[in-house]
Amino acid sequence: CRSAGDLLGEDRLLRQCLNFQERGRVRQRAVEAEAVRTARFYLALTGCQRGHFEEADSHLARLGLSVRLGEGIWSEEMTEPAPDMFFVRVVDDSLPSELVEHAQRSLHPESTYWLEHRYEDQDLAFFSHAHLPGQDLHVIDQLIEALRPTLEAVAPEVARNLTMVEWWVHHRRRDQWHGHPLHFDTDEQLLRTSRGSCLRHPAVSSVVYLCDNSPLFGPTLVTSQRPRRSERDDGRGPDCATMVHPRTGRALFFDGSYLHGALPGRPWLAGPGDPERRLNLMIGWWTEPISVLPPGDLPGPLASVDPIAPWVKALARAPGVPRAGPCRGAEAEVKVTSPIWRDIPGAVSGG
Repeated sequence: CRSAGDLLGEDRLLRQCLNFQERGRVRQRAVEAEAVRTARFYLALTGCQRGHFEEADSHLARLGLSVRLGEGIWSEEMTEPAPDMFFVRVVDDSLPSELVEHAQRSLHPESTYWLEHRYEDQDLAFFSHAHLPGQDLHVIDQLIEALRPTLEAVAPEVARNLTMVEWWVHHRRRDQWHGHPLHFDTDEQLLRTSRGSCLRHPAVSSVVYLCDNSPLFGPTLVTSQRPRRSERDDGRGPDCATMVHPRTGRALFFDGSYLHGALPGRPWLAGPGDPERRLNLMIGWWTEPISVLPPGDLPGPLASVDPIAPWVKALARAPGVPRAGPCRGAEAEVKVTSPIWRDIPGAVSGG
């Protein structure tokens, strides 16, 4: 229902599921109990998105959850000035439009890139690619090189000490409106080999938007929260968060240790002319030595690129694009909201 924009129809079905529970009809079977938990989750999500926080909290408490994202995040109201120590920069129009359009065409939904990397596999683990500064094999290499003057403008020390660039891409269809889980960008190889005991982050993370905004998909959420500590703990002021909506060619830069993700969409607000696909290029700018995997049959984190791979040919370089000059993009104002999290009173277990 939600994917089709029928929020009322979805709400009716979810409440019907809960009504069956209240009548004692779903007490025995585990699959039905799970259906009730799922109904509570989606009713809570809708409540948060529509500003019905008291009802949302009641469902979340029944699910045993003790915190949720704050009201300012769900309402997408970024009204406070960004603290000086909160490193988030948004730059528009810094990339050649013909280069961005070529990348969009190359990464169409049926592109060899998605097929060769098994992007739609349910059990696919995270994978990414290595870009050596100056490398020029395909259109993503071109985009990264074209973005380096902007990196130099917003984070000059990182640009001067660059050792490796990590990149990956994501796309979402109309029915994939759920957003992207909050996470930290990390050295995935180190994280796996240390069994989660060692964390290392890129100096700066970036998102390049290869699409325009659409209510079908939520904005990027960037918080000041870091692993195992908060901004308050390390003397940098209260936690805060900002949101960035897509715009074709827009580039987002933020501290690589920040917790971030994407909020769920609001498909019921979408109109006939709204884009039905989200397409983003993600970049990690590294300033310290980091191991690179050789090319392989199974995609893995930070793998070097095989220049004769079919997907490389599918992402062929854009012809006639001049070398990047000084950054000429326009920096957009960043506003924030706080707090990031709200406590949920009365959390219980069992759902």
